[in-house]
Amino acid sequence: MSGWLGYERIHLADCDSTNDEAARLARAGAAHGTVVTADSQRAGRGRRGRRWHSPPGENLYLSCIVRPQLAPAEAVAITLAAGLGVSDAVRQVGVEATLKWPNDVLVNGRKLAGILTEMSTASAAVEHIIVGIGVNLGQQAFPPPLDQVATSLSEHGVSVERAAFLDMLLADLERRFESFFRDGVEALSDAWTARADRAPVQVTASGRTILGRVVGLASDGCLLVEDAAGVRHRVIAGDVVRAPAQ
Repeated sequence: MSGWLGYERIHLADCDSTNDEAARLARAGAAHGTVVTADSQRAGRGRRGRRWHSPPGENLYLSCIVRPQLAPAEAVAITLAAGLGVSDAVRQVGVEATLKWPNDVLVNGRKLAGILTEMSTASAAVEHIIVGIGVNLGQQAFPPPLDQVATSLSEHGVSVERAAFLDMLLADLERRFESFFRDGVEALSDAWTARADRAPVQVTASGRTILGRVVGLASDGCLLVEDAAGVRHRVIAGDVVRAPAQ
């Protein structure tokens, strides 16, 4: 059904976290595709519990409730589908966006948007997934240390109303989600690889550090990084950052 994502919308002036609100609603039976937005968050968070700066009225904070018919191991790659959907919307307003595995959308190497997915399972099946997204739209100044790593659409000369951007974003997310639900990572791989940030990366995982370049995705959504010797490493989890300048 076209238009299922955001068919039910709940807007809050303020909350601790749209992900927390969406999770509460999901546990109470909220429908697949329900979207929660907020003007501000008191305790917005990103991956690994990192705080997401959420000043009132300047940016877009939303969480989507989805209930895919997928096994949990398959469903985790929905983060990649969300990243593509966000980059689609950003490109629609004229800004070239790239992707940093697994959950960041960048412009000129700075973070424009972040994604946090949280899954609830029962009996080896997905009950629901909360896909939380923060997009910096109008923010002109960031507190330290975010001023060194973050950016917004307004810093790139784009002024867009939150409501209009939300409508574009939900349409792009729905399209990417449907492709992913139907065909898995294969439906995302080429587009994601084409938009991957091309800067050399440093990966820290399982007590080791890898320097190399991103060459694509494995069939399960893991990152593939090729080192200087031509060896490809499969990154399941860990911190992926731009490599220090030599």
